[in-house]
Amino acid sequence: MIGHWKMRQAQLIALATLLALLGVVALPTIADAGDVTPFVVAIPQVSGPIASDDSSYPYIAGGFDVQPPVPFGYVEEEFLVSGTGDIYEYTSTGIRIVDPCPEIAERGCTNLSYTTRMLVKRPRDLRDFSGTVIIEPLNPSAGFDIAAVWDRSASYFVRKGHVFVGWTSKSVVVSALQSWDPKRYADLNWPYVPSPDGSANDGVYDGITFDIAAQIGALFRDNGPGSPLYGTEVQHVIEAGFSQDGGFTFTQADFFHGLERMPGDLLIYDGYVPGGTTGPSNINFGLTPAGLLSATDPRRAMQPREVPVIHVNTETEIFLGALNPVPGLAYRRPDGDDPNDRYRLWEVPGASHVSNDSNDPVLVLQLNLAELLRISSGQLGAIGCTHQEFVNGPARGVPGVLDPNNYPFSSVVNAAFANLIQWIDNDRPPPHADLIELDTSTPPNIVRDEFNNAMGGVRTPFLDVPTATYVPIDTVAHETDFSRFCILYGYNVPFDRDTLGSLYATHREYVERVRNEAVELAQQRLWLDADAEDAVNRAAHARVP
Repeated sequence: MIGHWKMRQAQLIALATLLALLGVVALPTIADAGDVTPFVVAIPQVSGPIASDDSSYPYIAGGFDVQPPVPFGYVEEEFLVSGTGDIYEYTSTGIRIVDPCPEIAERGCTNLSYTTRMLVKRPRDLRDFSGTVIIEPLNPSAGFDIAAVWDRSASYFVRKGHVFVGWTSKSVVVSALQSWDPKRYADLNWPYVPSPDGSANDGVYDGITFDIAAQIGALFRDNGPGSPLYGTEVQHVIEAGFSQDGGFTFTQADFFHGLERMPGDLLIYDGYVPGGTTGPSNINFGLTPAGLLSATDPRRAMQPREVPVIHVNTETEIFLGALNPVPGLAYRRPDGDDPNDRYRLWEVPGASHVSNDSNDPVLVLQLNLAELLRISSGQLGAIGCTHQEFVNGPARGVPGVLDPNNYPFSSVVNAAFANLIQWIDNDRPPPHADLIELDTSTPPNIVRDEFNNAMGGVRTPFLDVPTATYVPIDTVAHETDFSRFCILYGYNVPFDRDTLGSLYATHREYVERVRNEAVELAQQRLWLDADAEDAVNRAAHARVP
């Protein structure tokens, strides 16, 4: 199956585009002097919350338009955040502010003023606040905001009482917001000028995103009168991201964490959870060739730092990275337990980059697009992936196929957050896990079992007590505006009745095997109890055998 797939030339072009977003394609590094040294970050100015009603509301906010309601006991508010930032490029030993500044950046490369927006989801009664703030630079890959971290882990955050902060992290999305609601977003200030790298997703001034990330983190770390959580006790400030913003989060930890500080050289972020990424991102998005690390730069793997990082990837990243192992798999490195190099890498076989972890009737990703276009989800055009029906409306698989993939990647991610907090508070190291197995061919292939499921990685009953074959990517059957994302869509093919009958004598046997592994995973701290219970409940309601 996977080993025999062939992609047409157009699909390879789409693949190259998506690999660039994942941080796989490299340009030469230009080494230079003048590396940035540690400096104190300014606290940004905040205005809001901005009033909302049925005629004016935040984009992708819960309870408005096509979006699902805000979880019970939570409220969601929108704020504007303003400050200034610089644009950086890599050197052989660190990063430096871009100088000379290319002519295309007419506003310059330093002290660039900005106003972006952030959504704050918090317990209605702040006495229920856990003290943990999860901050995500919202994913901009589709040209609109996607809260990829919240969308997968919302139930865990709400259960624990964590606050989630998602902020618009690229100028192209600021432009989209202002087109979507010119009045509400009139005060946003982050001009979109297409980058010379030729990517419509990159803007000339996007390099300030790392300064903004540090400043928003500092806002909640300081938690002064301008903070939406002023008057509460903030114990942990954690940055998390997935896919393109997973690359941002990786880069923040790898390069900017040690440079952008609070007064007294104190840290801003207590830890990081990058996901769905093959390493550090471009830091000036094509403005100069030195914005992206060379393919062989050792800093493509996470470098030592004073706070813990748990990096969680799906099988899709391994599949794509293996197509061009240098630099695609250069992020892979041994786990670390040293106080200045606490690091875990968890790779999750069966999971795909785009998935439907909660079996929602419509992917939130598609709801976001429908909201942007001011249409219903039923009016959305088909994406064009081979294993999806080519019809308008929510994505669904062709007969006999579940597409998007419903493997619950979020279960491992939730455990990563819980383990990270324990690592921060109690210096309790998370468990180790094997990496997804690759063979020795050139390029390498993922090693697969008799059911064509990946071997190695964080093992779960979905693969060890299988009922389906999980495929980490899809191909393009019809060229559409969004078919370039098919390479990130996974799907699964449920086993037929005969295969299920040959594996499990009774339904009770199947459920018991799932229960045993789910309990073991929770004991190992690779799953949380609630997610283990959910897996057992899924098994109990499945038609197996």
